Amino acid sequence: MSHQLRAEYGPAGRGGGVKMWHVVRNTDGLVAMCGREIEADAEAQSEEAWGTGLRACQQCGSLYMHEVPHFPGDPHR
Repeated sequence: MSHQLRAEYGPAGRGGGVKMWHVVRNTDGLVAMCGREIEADAEAQSEEAWGTGLRACQQCGSLYMHEVPHFPGDPHR
């Protein structure tokens, strides 16, 4: 199953920058794994960006790690 990161914006919208990144399944790109609805035009990043220091939703991250415990090529896999 593929995933991607999608942006949640604060009260100022896009102009205020990304408040938090959520993980979505590619099969349902408008609902984050935590249940938050994501704007259709929200910025997106590949799932490889998860864990690189972006401010990410903790609940999405936990659920994501249960679905995809390691990235391809991870020597600990």
